[in-house]
Amino acid sequence: RFLATPSPGGEEKEKKEMVNIVCVLSAISFFVSNVLGIVFVSLNLKHQSNNDFDELYDLDSNYLQDRWDHRFANERLHRASSIINTFAWFLFAIPMIEISWALSRGGKRLVGVHAAIAGFALAGSITELISRLMSIGIYGASRWVSSSFNLDQWLPDSENDGSNDGVGWKVLEVAFILVEGVSLWIDAFEWLALAFILILLYYSVGTQSDDQRAMPMWWARLGLASALLSIIDLTADILRIEEWMLFTRISMLFTVLNTLIILPVWLLILGFRMNTTLPKYNEELDRFMPGEPMS
Repeated sequence: RFLATPSPGGEEKEKKEMVNIVCVLSAISFFVSNVLGIVFVSLNLKHQSNNDFDELYDLDSNYLQDRWDHRFANERLHRASSIINTFAWFLFAIPMIEISWALSRGGKRLVGVHAAIAGFALAGSITELISRLMSIGIYGASRWVSSSFNLDQWLPDSENDGSNDGVGWKVLEVAFILVEGVSLWIDAFEWLALAFILILLYYSVGTQSDDQRAMPMWWARLGLASALLSIIDLTADILRIEEWMLFTRISMLFTVLNTLIILPVWLLILGFRMNTTLPKYNEELDRFMPGEPMS
């Protein structure tokens, strides 16, 4: 990354490259996407109450129409959060691949561990893309169905006295819940992928000798704390099926602590140390500089 031969502009170039811009962009993207996501969930919680679930379980058509109106009113917020979060994951994968390669000393140390770090980063990015595309597609198709199809009256007049039965809204809601269940488990894998990445990085840094340790242990411990919060958040997400309001609030609490504070700070620290950790390459000579692990 830095030229081996000194030049008048060498010092200025080194200063410019002191911060890894990809790590910074990833941290900012995670922060912004999760702020938008938390606002979206907060608006949903504000619109709901525990009594609403009785109407939901009864598939009350008037309640379902109001529920869909609220979803569509906040659709843009949900879409923006989804797109930015996907962008954040793909940015996150780049430094994870770089740091795993550097910590493995060019494939000479703990090859399986560092290959797993890179693999989980790529898998998390791909599943995030699939999940968000599915979610955006679900909302778009649901809006089209609700505005173009007759969802108010499906039964013959002889069976409902000519009034709106709302069967279409009930079918739409059940179908939406089923597809959202798929997205829930895809999101669960993302939390697991993030936790495994941070745990494996902690193991990699912790097993280095003091004189070879490229990243500080306190940084690795901060990542371990983020991994623990990711697992707790995953557990709360799954338990929402049993008690939606309670575990949604618990999940939000740990999401704020993890994705708005710990994970962005962890990424920013990595961004400031990344370019001093990676081996320095001389493009003119097509080799690593003397003294580098891979030279």
